[in-house]
Amino acid sequence: MISLRGVRRMAMTVRVTAMGAAATLGLSGCSLAVSSSGGGGGGEHTVGVGVRAVPAPDSAEAGASRSTAPPVGPPPSVTLPEPEDYRLDNGLRVILVERHDLPIVSLELLFPGGASAHSAKQAGLAALTADMLDEGTTTRSALELADQVSLLGATLSTSAGYDAATVRLGVLRPRLAPALALMADVVLRPAFTPEELARVKRDRTTRILQSRDRPSVLAANAFARVLYGPRHPYGMPLIGTAESLESLGRDDVVRFHGARYRPDGATLVVAGDVDRPALDSLLARAFAGWSGRIEASAEPPQPPETGRRTLYLVDRPGSAQSVIRLGRIATGRATPDYYPLQVLNTILGGSFTSRLNMKLREEKGYTYGARSSFDMRRLPGPFVASAAVATPVTDSSVVEFLREIDRITREPVPPDELDQGRNYLALRLPQRFETVDDLVARFAELALHGLPLDSYDGFVDGVERVGADDVLAVARRYLDTDRMAIVIAGDLARIEAPLKALSVAPVVVLDRAAGAGGAGR
Repeated sequence: MISLRGVRRMAMTVRVTAMGAAATLGLSGCSLAVSSSGGGGGGEHTVGVGVRAVPAPDSAEAGASRSTAPPVGPPPSVTLPEPEDYRLDNGLRVILVERHDLPIVSLELLFPGGASAHSAKQAGLAALTADMLDEGTTTRSALELADQVSLLGATLSTSAGYDAATVRLGVLRPRLAPALALMADVVLRPAFTPEELARVKRDRTTRILQSRDRPSVLAANAFARVLYGPRHPYGMPLIGTAESLESLGRDDVVRFHGARYRPDGATLVVAGDVDRPALDSLLARAFAGWSGRIEASAEPPQPPETGRRTLYLVDRPGSAQSVIRLGRIATGRATPDYYPLQVLNTILGGSFTSRLNMKLREEKGYTYGARSSFDMRRLPGPFVASAAVATPVTDSSVVEFLREIDRITREPVPPDELDQGRNYLALRLPQRFETVDDLVARFAELALHGLPLDSYDGFVDGVERVGADDVLAVARRYLDTDRMAIVIAGDLARIEAPLKALSVAPVVVLDRAAGAGGAGR
C-alpha cells in the first residue's frame, strides 16, 4: 500500500531519472506526465508515467553557440534626471530630483568636513558625534526615537567619513512629514547625555580592541598611517583609537556639533515622490529656526613626501592569511584625469576580469579576490591594490602585484582589453541611477566635491574617449611602484624571512599600535 506522499516521492524520482536519461542521450529535454489513481483515504494508488523525448534543435534553430559570448551592444540611451538646485533663506542648499513612479522619498543631509574638520589628536570625534545624534534628543529618548522611526516604516541613519558627515532618511511619501520631523530633531536637538555618551564610547572602544585581531583592519590602518602620517586626518582610523576616544568628552562633541551641523554650507539632497512646493513647506515646518554657517576648518597638514618603495609588516601571530595592501597617495575626485583613471583601474583591478584578479585568483589560486581602487576624496586620496592571500604564498603574491602594476605602466593596453574596460563602465551607468537612494548618492557625491550636477551627462562620452595612450599616461603618473608602500598584516614568523629574501624593498616591522584603531564607521 502506497500513501499519497509516496506517490509524489516516486513521481519526483521518476522525473529526475527521466531528465538524467534525456541528458545522457543528448536530448534537449523531455515531456513527463505523472498520474495516480486510488482512494483518498489510504487505498491503493496506481502510478502511470509517460516520457517523451524532445530532440535537440539544430544549430540554425539554436542560434549562436553557447561557447561564444554574444557581441556587446552599444551603451543604452540614458536620460538622466535634471535636478532643481536652490537655496533656502537659511543658506541650506537643496538639490531635488523628482521621481513619481513609486511613493517613496530618500533624503540625505550632507555636512562637509567630517574627520578632516578636526585634528588627528581628536581622531574619532566626527564619527562619535554622528553616532550620538540618534542616541536621544531633548524631546525624545533613544528608545522613543527608534520606536517612532520603526512605526513609520522609515530608515534613519547617521555617519561620518573623512570629508563629510551625513544624516539619511528613507520613507514612504504619505509619512514624509512626521519622518522629516524626526530627522530635524536629531540634527537640531541631540541631547548628548553623559550616560549615552559613555555607553557609545565603551561600545566603540570594544570594537577597536576586537579589531586588533583582524588582519584586514591592521593592514588598512597601518597603510593609512604610513601614507599620511600620524598628524593628518587621513592617516587615522575614522573610529579613532582607544587613546583618542578616551580623551574625548561631552564638551568636545557639543562644540563639534555646534560648529559643523549648520544649514549655511550644508546640502540636502532629495529624490522621490515630492515636488518643490510640498518639500519647501515640509522643510520650513520641520527645520524652523535652524540657522548659522558651518565654521571654516583649518587645512590638514601636508602628508609626508612619498619615499622609495618600502615593505611594512604588522604581526598577527597565527594568521592563516596575509592581508596585502600596496599603493601611494594619488589624487582627488575633482581631477581632470578622472575618466582615464576609471578605465585604468577597471582594467587593472576594478572588475572580476581585471588583470590582478585573473592573475592572483584564477591563474595562481592565491586568493578569493584581488582588487584595486582610487579612493578619490576632497584632498588627494590613495591608490590601493589589495588581497587576502594564503600565508605560504605571501611573497609570491607581492611579486605578482608588482609585476602586473609595472606591466600596465610600460605596455599600452591592447584594443580588446581597452574596449572591455570602457564597456564595463559605460554599460553599468544606468545601474547607478536605478533607485531613489542611487540618485541621492550620485548627486551628494557631486555636491560634496563641488562638481557640476550635470557631470554624469558626459560620463559615457568621457569614458569612450579614453584611448590606450591616455591609460598609459595616467598609469605612469600615478602607479610608479618604486614609490609605493607595501603593507602586509600576517604571521610575522612565517612571512618575514621569505619577504626579505625577495629583495624588492627594505623591510620594516611596525609595532602593532600602527595598525590599532578600528574598522571605521
